[in-house]
Amino acid sequence: MNANAGNAVRIIPLSPEHAVSCEVIGRSLPAWFGIDEGLSDLRRCAEEEPGLVATIDSQVAGFLTLAHPFPETWEITWMAVAPDHHRQGVGRSLIEAIIADARAANVSLLHVKTLADSHPSPEYAGTRAFYRALGFERLIVLPELWGLENPCLLMVRAI
Repeated sequence: MNANAGNAVRIIPLSPEHAVSCEVIGRSLPAWFGIDEGLSDLRRCAEEEPGLVATIDSQVAGFLTLAHPFPETWEITWMAVAPDHHRQGVGRSLIEAIIADARAANVSLLHVKTLADSHPSPEYAGTRAFYRALGFERLIVLPELWGLENPCLLMVRAI
């Protein structure tokens, strides 16, 4: 049974007051966000960058933060969904909302960095499958960006 049955996902703009909830979600996902340095950056991005929050019954269920490296390209810098809301459409709702915003802003590419296929993490295999299902394609592996033990995969989606 879907835990969200009857509880609509609402997407709203990210604001600094959401930063604590975003960090709590990140800390609840140690297989993805288990490095303190990364969690500090997640908190900073949630406080300073634009983005979106998914709420269910006024509680933060997921979020994404964005960088705008160029007017025509946006980057998802952080994205996470609370464990009890995985596989319930929260992440999909966030991506669909940011794509709609990108179209309205005449953005042509949305990109995200994740761990490359060569990394053995089953969690990140799921992350890559999630992005692929939403139209993202693998563009390039940047093996030294995060260190050789964490090869970075850049994925893109045309808007």
